[in-house]
Amino acid sequence: MQTKIKKIGNSKGIIIPAAIIKMLGLDEFQKMAIEVRNNKIILSKENSFNPQSLSELFEGYKEKYQSEIIFDDVKGN
Repeated sequence: MQTKIKKIGNSKGIIIPAAIIKMLGLDEFQKMAIEVRNNKIILSKENSFNPQSLSELFEGYKEKYQSEIIFDDVKGN
């Protein structure tokens, strides 16, 4: 599959074909990660983690819980 670089406002961009959008389950305004590796542009869905609770935030956390943390290098008033 091929596409062309097109002018979009003052920028340039490419149009991702609808078949690829559907195959990857992308939505409008989907955040994408972009990187250049070996002279290739790589786009991937950005993993967005938005926990709705503390339980969800720490799900899978295996370390021992420390109830008190001491900051002994604090300076100032």
